[in-house]
Amino acid sequence: MAAKHVFLSFVEEDLDLARLFRGQAKNKNSDLSFDDYSVTVPYNSSDAAYIRSKIKEKIRACSVLVCLVGKDTHKSPWVDWEIHTATDLDKKIVGVRLRRDHTDMLPTALVELKSSICGWDIDSIVKLIG
Repeated sequence: MAAKHVFLSFVEEDLDLARLFRGQAKNKNSDLSFDDYSVTVPYNSSDAAYIRSKIKEKIRACSVLVCLVGKDTHKSPWVDWEIHTATDLDKKIVGVRLRRDHTDMLPTALVELKSSICGWDIDSIVKLIG
């Protein structure tokens, strides 16, 4: 079975949790490989078009986009753009809540697209990814 290439969409504040998420998935021997493009340049900067083009290449190469939902994810225009870009490229989208209490707001794009959302359980996530 070929590995599923997963694009991780998340905000910079959740970078440590994203690393932990990747590590747990690899430890499960889940045949998932991960990619993300941490954005440090403001969305409306003069480099935004270049950054979007590079992110789009990575999303185009993935099988599925997993959006890691934390406290501030819903505020990120980058995350919404990544989700809409994945939709435009006919990629599967899965939202994963990083906190057990599930009180964090979902990004607008996940809600609009009625994306599948689950808690941080690698087995459940692997099943959703397919």
